[in-house]
Amino acid sequence: MAKRNFKKVSKLKKKEPARSDKKYLGAQPLVLFILFQLVSLLTVTLSGRGTAYLYMLLPLAAITYGGWFFVRKMHADVPFFLDAAMLLTFGTMIQCMLMEEDGRPTSLIIIYVLSAAAALIAGFAYKFFPGPYIASAHGTAFLIILSIFLYLATLVLGAAVGGGVRNWISIGGMSIQPSEFNKIIYVLVMAGLLCTKNRPGKKRIWISILVTLMNLGFLGIQGEFGTFLLVLCTFLCFLFLFVPDIKVFASVFSIMIAAGAAVAACCLALLNLTGGSSNFGPMQFVLNQINKIVNRFTVWLDPSIDPQGASYQILQARKALLNSNPFGSDTTTPLSNPTNDMVFPALTERCGLIIALMVCILFGLLLIRGTRIYFHCPDRYHQAVCAGLCFQLILQAFIIIGGSIGMFPLTGITLPLISRGGTSLMATFIILAVILTISAGNLWNGRRDYSSYDSKLQKARTVYPDRIFGLRNRGRNRTGMDDIGESGEP
Repeated sequence: MAKRNFKKVSKLKKKEPARSDKKYLGAQPLVLFILFQLVSLLTVTLSGRGTAYLYMLLPLAAITYGGWFFVRKMHADVPFFLDAAMLLTFGTMIQCMLMEEDGRPTSLIIIYVLSAAAALIAGFAYKFFPGPYIASAHGTAFLIILSIFLYLATLVLGAAVGGGVRNWISIGGMSIQPSEFNKIIYVLVMAGLLCTKNRPGKKRIWISILVTLMNLGFLGIQGEFGTFLLVLCTFLCFLFLFVPDIKVFASVFSIMIAAGAAVAACCLALLNLTGGSSNFGPMQFVLNQINKIVNRFTVWLDPSIDPQGASYQILQARKALLNSNPFGSDTTTPLSNPTNDMVFPALTERCGLIIALMVCILFGLLLIRGTRIYFHCPDRYHQAVCAGLCFQLILQAFIIIGGSIGMFPLTGITLPLISRGGTSLMATFIILAVILTISAGNLWNGRRDYSSYDSKLQKARTVYPDRIFGLRNRGRNRTGMDDIGESGEP
């Protein structure tokens, strides 16, 4: 007995330094982050926008250090939060530097406050809302209906901006882009369809394909091809990660390539036959959408075709990149939309190549930490939500950075945490809040938890086994979830 007690005491002594080391290592990045924000303040002050950044310090500090408090309290992934906070600081810095006058950025403050409030609500809702209902058949159906409602509201009430992209709704003087929230809803729907069961059946796979086609159809009608690409790639990601049969992914991918080639050939033939115009309204709408896509590829391949029109922002972006140096340039190249679509060339020119490289590295670190959270998730449902949201976030950054530097055609999406877009920033905050909540662990595991129920009825099970299992199966059928795998075990 004495030897056993000695072993227990020795184990306790070994654990105490580990806890203190963890606290020390947790406070050290916070001190470095404070110094980082002071350097950012000095950089913006030297550019002549120090007053604007001082106004932004209060909401920025509330978001970063308030978020730090919640992250540490929940035992969430601290490095993931710090990477996102540093990106937000870079975004605040460049947005202040791009202001026309050095004053109070009221609209930017409102965007930050609303985005932080939405993230707080989303994080608590995801953690404490009855999770099995979200993942159930009824919850998935509700999310699909909500997504359709948002798409229809956009088509009916939306305003056409950016060359005919109909994706904004004005409510009370504020503009909202519902497709940003539909991206998040799409991930929850796909997770509910494919990841509440170890091996999703053919019916669920076909429903997921139909839901994806529905989203792609609405986005194509709206002319929002950047989000179109995001949803399509997210669908392939879900098939690859969460459908065990690789033949399904290979078949769908092959069909998509063949269908894409056939559609492209038909569109080009249609343009040649009609000359790009038609008196029939629906046909003219289709031709306009085709022309828009063709022009993007044409301008990307040869920007000198229309230097004062469609190629203007691409040529100006290249000029801004050429004017940049490692520590920033005094020149300010006029860009068509420097706070949103062209924020990366503006950041590179004004802050330098080193800061631009740091932004790319931080997005890479977000991907690494998100992958780590994915592998540490205890169940498929939370793995799917984490993978889908993290994949969308990083892919969106890759698409807009690659488009702005000329790697591939430019799409009208924002750079997460760097661009000014209000709805986009709010959606990004919600995505980060959900991923951090998943990293902290949840009370539900993608299925209804029967652990306490089983422990209470262990004795009764030996006496009334048929009645107990009947009650369990009846309760599971009411949830509308697949709590029993193909093997018949919970």
